[in-house]
Parts: sequence; C-alpha cells; structure tokens
Amino acid sequence: MYRENEKIKFTLKDNILYTECFPNTIMTLDDGRESTRISAEMVNYQPLPLLCDLTNVVKMTQECRQHFAGPEHATTFSKCALIVTSPISRMIGNFFLGLNKPLKPTRLFTNKEEALKWLKE
Repeated sequence: MYRENEKIKFTLKDNILYTECFPNTIMTLDDGRESTRISAEMVNYQPLPLLCDLTNVVKMTQECRQHFAGPEHATTFSKCALIVTSPISRMIGNFFLGLNKPLKPTRLFTNKEEALKWLKE
C-alpha cells in the first residue's frame, strides 16, 4: 500500500510502515497532524513498527516534534526507527529523543538494514 502528500511518501510493506520525506522538507505541526492521520489510516488504527527516514528534513518545528512524541501519534506505531544520515536530520533526531521523549521505543539509525532488524525484534 502506498500514499503520498506534498511532503511525505508512506509505504506499508511486510507489516512495517515506511515514511520518507521529499528533499528539503520543512515539517510544521499541521504536517505532523496530517502525517499521523495518514499513518493511522494506513495501519488500520493498529500500531505497527515505523521506519521514518528523516534524511531529507531540513527543519521540524518544536510543535511538530512535540506532536510526534505525544499520545495521538503514539497510537499509530509500536516502535520507531529514525533514519538520520545527514547532519541536520541527526540534529533533529537528537532533539526529538532528548527533549521530546517519545512515548514508545524510538531509536536513531544511520543504516536502514540495522533499523529494520531492530524493528523486527
């Protein structure tokens, strides 16, 4: 199953939801809420592992990070692997984990295969 909006590609494959932002993405609270809505619909409101590639994100507002760490978004995934391969995405990921403290297990990875291995554990 595949969907996309102006900023994100969503793919559901082998019971893992993959999200990948388009190049030079700036994520706002409204973008975060829309991402959560689409994710919930794609996983049929049953939490699944989430692989979120942040590589192309150049900015994420504090409100968006708070939303992604909060209870509404937590209903869409069981655990989350964040792919951070650029300096900016790594900074966003570190802010997210350090300041926002997601409600579900969330880890940073630079390697997609390692992220998938952890998600399948």
